[in-house]
Amino acid sequence: MPSKKQCWQFQTVEQTCDSTEYLTRRGVLATSGTAVTGALAGCSALSGEEETPEEYEHLQQRPVYVDEDVELSIPDTVQIVDVPGDADLIVIQDTPDIEVSKAVEWLEEKRAIALLGGEAQSTWLSWVQSDAYEEAFDPQGFAEGDPEPQLLIAWDTGPLVTTQQYNWGTGPSDSDVLTALNKTLRDIDPRTG
Repeated sequence: MPSKKQCWQFQTVEQTCDSTEYLTRRGVLATSGTAVTGALAGCSALSGEEETPEEYEHLQQRPVYVDEDVELSIPDTVQIVDVPGDADLIVIQDTPDIEVSKAVEWLEEKRAIALLGGEAQSTWLSWVQSDAYEEAFDPQGFAEGDPEPQLLIAWDTGPLVTTQQYNWGTGPSDSDVLTALNKTLRDIDPRTG
């Protein structure tokens, strides 16, 4: 003979099955609406359009300077500093109004520099071919990217400066840029300690 608990569970299932005969039109519409809303919410979460703060873990761990000429929306979870000297990552436009010696100084101080825009590669190559750069770093081994990068990030790894270059074909979204910056910071950590 089954225990009382087993009978009670069976009766509950049976009652649930019987109650489906009495669903109202309003109940069916409410259930359908909830299912559609849930499906759409799931699709938007998969599309990658909404970035979550966890995606920028490495960017959140370092102070960042973003030049006022750079149009980039930064999440509140990223520490923004007011001067480049306080930053581990300096984000500037592709044609910055700075002397090459200042960029070299930042690199010598172990600050990563991100040049954002269509002229990033031209600016970088002009820096690499300068006397100030040659005095501080080994200028050998630089190469041009094809297509030209829209974001070029450089950092000191000893006698050389390493770069990562990104091109998205069309103008990058803020999410594209932030993801690239975060990825590069992740790559820098093991190399520079």
